[in-house]
Amino acid sequence: MLILGIRIGITTRLFCALLVVSVLTALGVGLGTRWSFQRGFQGYLNEVEARRMEAMAFELARAYREHGNWDFIRGNQGAWERYTGAIGRERATAPLAGDTSIHHEGGDSIYYAVPGRGPRRLALYDMDGAHLAGNHQTEGDMPLRYQRVLVDGRQVATLVGAPLRGLSEEAEQGFLVQQQRDSALIGLATLALAALAAMLLARSFVAPTRRLTVAAAKVAAGDYGVRVPDGGRDELATLARNFNSMTATLESNEALRRHFMADISHELRTPLAVLQAQLEAMEDGIEPMNQRSVTLLTEEVATLSRLIEDMRQITLTDAGVFDYHIAPLDLAQLVGAELAKWRDPLAVARTAVYAELPEHLTTRGDTIRLRQLLRNLFTNLLRHAEGATRVALLLKREDGHAVLTFADDGRGVPHEALTMLFERFWRGDSSRSRGTGGSGLGLAICRSIAEAHGGTIAAGATLGGGLTITLRLPLEEPA
Repeated sequence: MLILGIRIGITTRLFCALLVVSVLTALGVGLGTRWSFQRGFQGYLNEVEARRMEAMAFELARAYREHGNWDFIRGNQGAWERYTGAIGRERATAPLAGDTSIHHEGGDSIYYAVPGRGPRRLALYDMDGAHLAGNHQTEGDMPLRYQRVLVDGRQVATLVGAPLRGLSEEAEQGFLVQQQRDSALIGLATLALAALAAMLLARSFVAPTRRLTVAAAKVAAGDYGVRVPDGGRDELATLARNFNSMTATLESNEALRRHFMADISHELRTPLAVLQAQLEAMEDGIEPMNQRSVTLLTEEVATLSRLIEDMRQITLTDAGVFDYHIAPLDLAQLVGAELAKWRDPLAVARTAVYAELPEHLTTRGDTIRLRQLLRNLFTNLLRHAEGATRVALLLKREDGHAVLTFADDGRGVPHEALTMLFERFWRGDSSRSRGTGGSGLGLAICRSIAEAHGGTIAAGATLGGGLTITLRLPLEEPA
């Protein structure tokens, strides 16, 4: 990402994103706390004022009891301030909540005292509503407070107070400013910690991507053995596991490629060496150019052609460009037709064939490719089933699949080699296989064709000795 020509890394962007979220959160919490505190503090002061009015009502009731009327205070601002100002000069405690009257207890008065507050928002009215003292109060957008003045349980006046609309006293303002200053300092300290945490988190989040970047550069340079830590359950851990799986596949494919190239070179060397030696012998006059020499050269060329064709087909299969024309077909008829072609060659090899085929068994597949698969299986049987005198061919329906089994009673292969039969260029006896013209790719091609049809092919040991190859293909589902 470029801003004004400057490259901004993902760590910086992630840090800024986390910091912005932290700042917005801190501002929101700070403003909300300030509003809530100011509102609550003002409510608290109003509650204190209400308790002050109770204490003042008690003091005024005591003065009324002494004078017998309100003449001593009517229009006398000094007396008003003297009696109400006593609240701030004497020790007092709050009366019980909800009790609007003031009680004597042992002859001493019990009332609130809040130093520094005068009666500026208070007024006294007699029972006829006439103003007696204090600043005259009228109803505004906030309701007035009313406190009865009781003498021996009889109301003699009403004390009226206006609620606080804001903070007026210097001490209250100073307290509020101090609280806001402390909150600001705490907020700044919190933001500093948030910035540090954001930086650490950003680096922690980006560290796996940096490791992946370094590892990807190594893979691009040809090092497929590189791996990255993939512990955890988040998306980055999943990405790391997928990366490791990809590099493992690339490493395996590279090993297969090198092995394949080595095998190709090895396989091509033998027929080419024979051709070169034969031609040089004929050129030097050591070997006459007769029918026998031509036949030998033709056989080696045929072997070379088969090898090249097999490699072409296996390469097309790997590339996924093998052309398959899938359509319903009768597998029983296809197997029967191919078997008829191989009965005579097998009879010449003194191998008897026992076949058990249903009349019809429909599956979906490419007729040409499946015929090639069967041809490779028969070829493998004829060339490599050494000592086989009997071959059982069985085709049946099983669990929604067509199952074709080739079982001979020959020498077989070792148990540990059964899983290797379908690997490229694998041979149980390489010298014997080359002598019979095998390329080591026939069964590998069979596996590719079977898998392309959604089927499987596997090898096992025949009961009593020999080799069994089992092909499974999905059956055609009825419409």
